[in-house]
Amino acid sequence: MKKLILKLIVAFVILPGALAGTLFYLNKNGFFNIQKIEVVLDHPVPGQEQFLKPQVDELEAALAKYKGVSLWNVKLKAMSKDVAKFEWIENSMITRSWPATLSIKVRPYEVKLLFMGKNGKLLPIIKDGSFLNPVEAKQAPDVALLDGESFVKKPELRKKAVDVLEQIPAEGSFSKKTISEIRFDDKEGFWMTMIKTGVRVKIGEDQVSLKAARVSQVVDYLETRQFDARVIDANLSKKVLVRLRKDP
Repeated sequence: MKKLILKLIVAFVILPGALAGTLFYLNKNGFFNIQKIEVVLDHPVPGQEQFLKPQVDELEAALAKYKGVSLWNVKLKAMSKDVAKFEWIENSMITRSWPATLSIKVRPYEVKLLFMGKNGKLLPIIKDGSFLNPVEAKQAPDVALLDGESFVKKPELRKKAVDVLEQIPAEGSFSKKTISEIRFDDKEGFWMTMIKTGVRVKIGEDQVSLKAARVSQVVDYLETRQFDARVIDANLSKKVLVRLRKDP
């Protein structure tokens, strides 16, 4: 019986106490001081790497103040507040990686569109129509450009532009990849300009996916027969109207 009690004392008192003492000693002597802070991007959008790299560099620089702090003692809530200040981050998760690494997993907002500011810099636009901080052209993602002062004053119009763009396929003869510019007219709705040909496409505001499919068919037809179109009007109920460049 005495041996059993002795074993229990060793198992539940002495060993935990020794372990706690060891951890306390190691912590006091800097064994758990943060040496590395790693930022991991969660599902980054392909093609937006040049936009995200300087953003990640800036985040890492802001978090460098936590290096040398004990991983035991670091306040994750305070760090989360620091991360939340970066508007390009949709959400984040911070975890301790023992013995001396802090991992921050961040999901960046996808840049849906761009707007040219007065200073020549580009303003990224995310899914809710909000502007992010301006960036240089070399840093900007390869997405369509919004054109028109009405987009500056009306965030709900930017959101509508994003919603319209989301209804257009990612691939195809008329797709997100083939659109260089988007404009808005109060009477006619959205107009889009194609990258290679400069053809202007009137898409309106409703049934955009159906109209986009029709425009793709028309673009294929025009290319096959080598017609040089100037305007494609898809904002009609059941047909698409094409104006050629030689037309008046």
